[in-house]
Amino acid sequence: MNSVSIRENIKNAFEVVRKTYESVDKLLAELDRQSVECGFVPVIPQFLRQKSDREYQGWFIQSFIKLYQRDSAPPCQSGNGLKNDPIYAVEISFKEEPRMTLCKYVYSTLEHWDKPPSVSEHWFFYWPLYDGNNFTNHESENGVFKRVPNDEKTSEKYGKIQEVISKKIDLLSITSTNIKDRVFDELHRL
Repeated sequence: MNSVSIRENIKNAFEVVRKTYESVDKLLAELDRQSVECGFVPVIPQFLRQKSDREYQGWFIQSFIKLYQRDSAPPCQSGNGLKNDPIYAVEISFKEEPRMTLCKYVYSTLEHWDKPPSVSEHWFFYWPLYDGNNFTNHESENGVFKRVPNDEKTSEKYGKIQEVISKKIDLLSITSTNIKDRVFDELHRL
């Protein structure tokens, strides 16, 4: 391969990433818009992501997590900006094939949290989904999984989490016309 075609390949590869990020931005905006119509509100305006200057994998965002809570849930009495209810999440992932994971993070209470999660606390919601050493996975029906912490130390590390209920769906099957059915109705069912 000559240097001209290598340059062209690199240029095209970065253009694909830029276009993909543009599509993710549009999808996240549409999720937020439709969330309100479906009884959910964003926990924070931004998505959570892992970034790192030290590791090249952190230069490229492969997992976007957007957090929601039910609008009708009561606010925490502690005034921490959260509702005392599960936190729901939509993860958009490009780690393998493009996919969306719908999640329900269950806690006994959120009163002990000081504040809503920050953008950089991606790990706080990512690892309960993927850490097979500290969480046990139980598959139920219809592709729904339940993960529970193996011990109290793990539960404490992740905000006193009791369980995460999740379902993976094909990201490419999501359109603006089916977000209500495929995303928010599914979140209500978790």
